[in-house]
Amino acid sequence: MARRTVAGTQAIRRSVEVLRTIAQLQRTGATAGRVSRATGLSRPTVFRILQALEAERLLDFDEGERSYWLGPLAFELGLAARPKTERRGQWQAAVEQVAARTRLTSYLIGRSGDEAVCLISVQGAAPIRAMPIEVGQRVPLGLGAGSLAILASLEDRDVTRIVGHHKSRLDVFPGGAGALDGVLNRVQRTRQAGYAVSSGTVAKGVSGVGVLIPGRPPSERLAITVSAVADTMLEPDARKLAEEISRAIASAG
Repeated sequence: MARRTVAGTQAIRRSVEVLRTIAQLQRTGATAGRVSRATGLSRPTVFRILQALEAERLLDFDEGERSYWLGPLAFELGLAARPKTERRGQWQAAVEQVAARTRLTSYLIGRSGDEAVCLISVQGAAPIRAMPIEVGQRVPLGLGAGSLAILASLEDRDVTRIVGHHKSRLDVFPGGAGALDGVLNRVQRTRQAGYAVSSGTVAKGVSGVGVLIPGRPPSERLAITVSAVADTMLEPDARKLAEEISRAIASAG
């Protein structure tokens, strides 16, 4: 009985891990091969899990792209979940304020375990808009400006554990290949500057600036971030954007 329980628990955890990975990768192509690389599971194991989740309508398969998306049952179950409205409602106006003043697409990013999830997205008025992440999309903590701001606010032991946990996932993101040390270096720069700057880690040709919302417990950390079409972000520009975000946070808090 004990073995059966352990095996069943492992199967559930692997299935949830695959679902999380699909949520991270679906925008850029959640193929079976990429899911296998990101999770560290063998391709036959991943394929069996994908087939089972698709049969239960938790996943959809796009024949043309050979890629998976979260399915209708995942959406339906989400509708029934008890929402944490405070995470969104209190900061909606602040994100809108940042988008209006910077003319850049702005986001509320929240911690979700060892990942970050986009809770709010507001488009800016810039002629060319960068939207590297959509509402509901997940990324490993440390990739993307808002996610990096959250990671940098945690204790060193937690940063080391989280980055180590995501080692295999980093390779499937544009700025992640071989970037384990790069993430740790960006954490240190974020702590020194008081805001996070990220260039090309989630999407090529996109840079972002993120500022942590202070005063929240580690498990519920939030950040507001902006994204711009740029290969790099100059320090004076990044500082001005961080100051604008900080003003919006202060006015909402």
